[in-house]
Amino acid sequence: MSEGRRRAEKQKHPERRLSMLLLALGALAAGVAWVFLVKAAIDFGRVARAGDQVAWVFTAGATIGATLCLLLLFVLVARVLVALGLVSEYKPRRSTGRRTR
Repeated sequence: MSEGRRRAEKQKHPERRLSMLLLALGALAAGVAWVFLVKAAIDFGRVARAGDQVAWVFTAGATIGATLCLLLLFVLVARVLVALGLVSEYKPRRSTGRRTR
């Protein structure tokens, strides 16, 4: 028998790679949707300023949708960065409630 520690070989995780790919595709889709909704909000805003009152509703809807898509994009990009190991997932320790002197 040999002395010392033995380390197991790291196994490849195809499901991790698939989930990372899905996160990246979701981020791409959210980015494309954001661009589309921003352009739609601008166009609807022009129509609304020209006098069409119903266009204000579409402008508001496109603006809210673009905001939600941008938020989703940020969340998905952050998850991709954590999955790639470029950013650590910070978890602060909980306080015990006591002060040390």
